[in-house]
Amino acid sequence: MSFYLHFCFAQVEMFGLSLVNTRPTAKYIEYHKEVVLVQNSNIVHSEAYQVDINSGSNVILLTANESAGAFYAMKTLKALSIQTQTGTEVPNGTVTDGPRFKYRGMHLDVGRNFYSKAKVFNLLDVMATYKMNRLHFHLTDDEGWRLEIPGLPELTEVGAHRCYDEDETRCILTQLGSGPHNSAPGSGFYNVSDYQEILTNAAQRHIMVIPEFDMPGHARAAIKSMAARRLKFPSNKVAADEYLLTEPGDPSQYLSVQWYTDNAMNPCLNSTFRFTNHVITEVIKMHQDIQPLQMFHFGGDEVAKGAWLNSSACQSLMASNNDINNVADLKGYFVSKIVDQVAAHGLDTGAWEDGLMNGKETQDRTKLPNNINIYGYAWDNVWEWGSGDRSYRLANAGYKVVLGHATHLYFDHPYEPDPEERGYYWATRYTDTRKTFGYIPGNIYLNAKVKTSGQPLTEEDICGGQTCLKLEKPENIEGIQGHLWRETVRTDEQVDQMIFPRILAVAERAWHKAWWETLDDEAERLAGQKSDWIKFANTLGYRELSTLDSMGVKYRVPPPGGISKNGELMVNSGFPGLPIEVSTDNGKTWKEVKMSSRVNEGSSLKLRTKSADSRRYSRVVTLEDISSLISGATSLFFINALAPLYLIPFLVYCLLNCV
Repeated sequence: MSFYLHFCFAQVEMFGLSLVNTRPTAKYIEYHKEVVLVQNSNIVHSEAYQVDINSGSNVILLTANESAGAFYAMKTLKALSIQTQTGTEVPNGTVTDGPRFKYRGMHLDVGRNFYSKAKVFNLLDVMATYKMNRLHFHLTDDEGWRLEIPGLPELTEVGAHRCYDEDETRCILTQLGSGPHNSAPGSGFYNVSDYQEILTNAAQRHIMVIPEFDMPGHARAAIKSMAARRLKFPSNKVAADEYLLTEPGDPSQYLSVQWYTDNAMNPCLNSTFRFTNHVITEVIKMHQDIQPLQMFHFGGDEVAKGAWLNSSACQSLMASNNDINNVADLKGYFVSKIVDQVAAHGLDTGAWEDGLMNGKETQDRTKLPNNINIYGYAWDNVWEWGSGDRSYRLANAGYKVVLGHATHLYFDHPYEPDPEERGYYWATRYTDTRKTFGYIPGNIYLNAKVKTSGQPLTEEDICGGQTCLKLEKPENIEGIQGHLWRETVRTDEQVDQMIFPRILAVAERAWHKAWWETLDDEAERLAGQKSDWIKFANTLGYRELSTLDSMGVKYRVPPPGGISKNGELMVNSGFPGLPIEVSTDNGKTWKEVKMSSRVNEGSSLKLRTKSADSRRYSRVVTLEDISSLISGATSLFFINALAPLYLIPFLVYCLLNCV
């Protein structure tokens, strides 16, 4: 088959097609550059597309107004072909599609632990397959600076490496289990060439890279690097202090959320803003010939109380600046200065929600540049903490908002509330793929179910005893993204397991608004969500996990559920279609089982799920035969194959012990 087009079009290599400028008589794909309107919507989506497959004439017509839409049309064709028996045919029909949100992203933390360039390519490839278009690249944090910045070599000579060095002039101190030696994943960085290769790869896949350099908090790696730089100029104080980020001898005492006492850049030093301007300028240069930088993300989150409290430089600044009344105003001052620097280059600015707020009060948007967009990334929706409505406060105040609520979209939390599962639990006890799939971006309050303790939330908990804040400017909600913070995630395989398959649920919610999201009746909404999830889970189990296998992604394989009674074993998987194996000899041998199987009564069983390609396994679940323990029971459990698997041991426990 040939590809006939009106102008240059990339990605035809997906099907091994040839480009021609003269329309063939049959068996070709033709591209038309036209506006596509999505059904039941008058909105013109720049990424919308239409695919017309006519088996009678053996012609496929692709229509899109922008190259991203044409790219997604080709991705849809490829997905359709995978579903056929031969993998080279496509079904007859028409697909008209467009995204729900402009912003469909994934955040990746490489500051805590480094992630190779090759694996970033792999992530971009999968993101493009599922039509995600933003990589929020968290390149710096307290524990590491991961991008070479010309003119400031110390940032990667010192700040990109962890080892045992008490003076922290060769590296920053080892932490997060990285050991005493200078080795991955604690150490590593992208040089300019590496970063530009990532940009090229992303641009080819219509993914915008948004670099983040976290400041003024979370800046310990940068601070130590510039302190090491200072030692290179023992007799030249001007050169030594040119990019200094903290005031020597500042007696201020503070403790950050991550227990650092020295991780806040000082906003009262001119050298701090000389440093930030240098970084901004160099990053713009890296992007300019590949993917011109559109947004600079400066973090702005979690500045510890007490930072700068006794800084003489800050006391002098407050005495001379009538807009700064106290130390609490200094963060807002830093935000204003950094946004002005970014806006001077015509770039949009990104920041975490708390970087743009002081408690419940948003920074006055009218006092910040109006020629750019300022994006607030909303993450803190631990409802009992009282910050869950920040996304609406920011949107109503004129900021663009990206929803990244920790209870549903933070992938550093475990899939199950089980001690054998990796992850933090500060925001929620668990986040499985089903929970992420059920996230409702259109009404954040509908996502409030339980406290971090697992206890039910009341309306008073959710809205502080007041009327819940309404979203007055829905047009300012730009989209959603998943997040992976990597304090406890060290290896490439662990990264894959924490991101996948949850990211597919984010892609679904970002692209498509489910019909059940707007139902007023909670019971109907939950029933609709469940039926939709069943379809999605089957799609994953029978098709999409195989696609991830083919792309080399080592996604998390869910442990199986099972019940054994009177010699009958019944098993299930969170994703239907995945094979399940049983061992009756303590893991020496395994055999595959279907929904049920006969086993020896009284035997101790071990179960595991296999990946779609049968090359990897879930963690092993041990199951005791419970026939003697529940002999008085009149019926067996009925386990829905799609029920949360973490409930199974709890249900067995309750059957035996609960009243």
